[in-house]
Parts: sequence; C-alpha cells; structure tokens
Amino acid sequence: MALPPYHKKLLLFVITFLYTGLLSKKIPGTVGSFGAMLFLFFLPPSLELVFGMAIFFFFLGTFCCNLYITKYRYESSRDPRYIVIDEVCGVFLGAGIIYGFNMNSAWAIFINFLLFRVIDISKPFPIKFIEKSMKNRDRTVGLGIMLDDVLAAIFAAFLQLALYFIIVQVQTGVR
Repeated sequence: MALPPYHKKLLLFVITFLYTGLLSKKIPGTVGSFGAMLFLFFLPPSLELVFGMAIFFFFLGTFCCNLYITKYRYESSRDPRYIVIDEVCGVFLGAGIIYGFNMNSAWAIFINFLLFRVIDISKPFPIKFIEKSMKNRDRTVGLGIMLDDVLAAIFAAFLQLALYFIIVQVQTGVR
C-alpha cells in the first residue's frame, strides 16, 4: 500500500530532524548532531526533560525510519546518510547521562557531542556488529538505524565521565 505524498514529506521532515540532514551531503550526521546540540542549549538542563526527549526521539525515529525504508525501497542504502534522527537521539541520550552527574555546562555538552561523533563514526565493537545485524531485516531496520547511535551515546557519555573523574583525581592529588 502506497502512502500519500504528504506522508513521505512528513517522514522526511522527521527523519532528517527538520531537514538538517539535507544541509550537507558530506557530513549530514555531524550537521544533524550539531543541530541537536544547539537545540539542547535552548532547553533547561533538566535530566527528566532531556531523557524524556531522547526516549521520544528513539521511538519516533524507530517507527519513522522503519516506515520510510520499508515503504520507499528505492534506497540503495539501508541507512541513508541524510537520516539523522538517530544522531539527535544519541546527542540527547548522551546529554541526559552527563546531566545525571551534574555536568550540564555548554562545554560538557560540546565535549559529549565531539566524543559521540568520534564513536559514532568509528563504530567500535559491538556497535558495528549490532548495526549490521539489525539493518539487514525489514522488521528491524528502524531499530538498527537507531540502536547504533544509542550505543555510541552511552559509550561517549561514560568515556566522558571516566575522563572527567581521572582529571579531577589528578588535579586534587587523590589516589
């Protein structure tokens, strides 16, 4: 069953996070992540709000990506680069984790953004494995698109926390 034309436009609006995924052909994930980070700056640093938005983006992104990929099979890739709702979810999840440790400054969010992008691009184990196994099935393609960025956000946030606590211990001389 084909979807009406406006459904495709609405899906594209959502999965590209307000069309930020279409602003750059070379680095759409970074542009989308940067857009999400800027969006964070306009929100109060509330753990509940940011986690709530991450969960909202996760379920919305999973549903919309799955619908978009399965209904419009002309895609040569199971995860087109312009789909950035997964990066948005990752940025919000990473921010939520560091907010839980009272790291809610603009610098903390920016460092989390950088670590998230490095990990999302490099895709260390098990992120790459999970991404490949989930995207090869029609029923889980949306989940596969979203899940690798959720894992990258968790890795980035915990790496940031570990680095922060090591630096604090070195500065205070605690052993």
